[in-house]
Amino acid sequence: LESKFRVYDLRTEHPTDGFAFMSERAHKSTVWGVRHLPQNRDIFLTTGGNGGMNVYKYCYPSQRQTTDSEGRPKGVAGSVELLNSKVISSQPVVSFDWSPDKEGLAVLACLDQTVRIFICTKLHLY
Repeated sequence: LESKFRVYDLRTEHPTDGFAFMSERAHKSTVWGVRHLPQNRDIFLTTGGNGGMNVYKYCYPSQRQTTDSEGRPKGVAGSVELLNSKVISSQPVVSFDWSPDKEGLAVLACLDQTVRIFICTKLHLY
């Protein structure tokens, strides 16, 4: 409902702060779904209640963990880079899935009673 998503680093858990995470605003409405590209786990797509799709790339931090003032290990969250954004419907995108066989091929369904096939090209460059 906040139109945001969180990405957690589950490698290191701090005793009081928990796992490191970062938060990003994705759409101007509710995030309905997230799917990672099967061929590259660092690329993922979010679908929104505004009929939009956003493609992101996760960027790992240069240092995966630090230590706090007491010497305990603490995780460091990475960042995300928006690769592309497109509003394809006036209604929410309620279902999305990537093809496991063909990189960039995807199918989605919207509440405007449509099923659409999409191809995202040049994903191998990231």
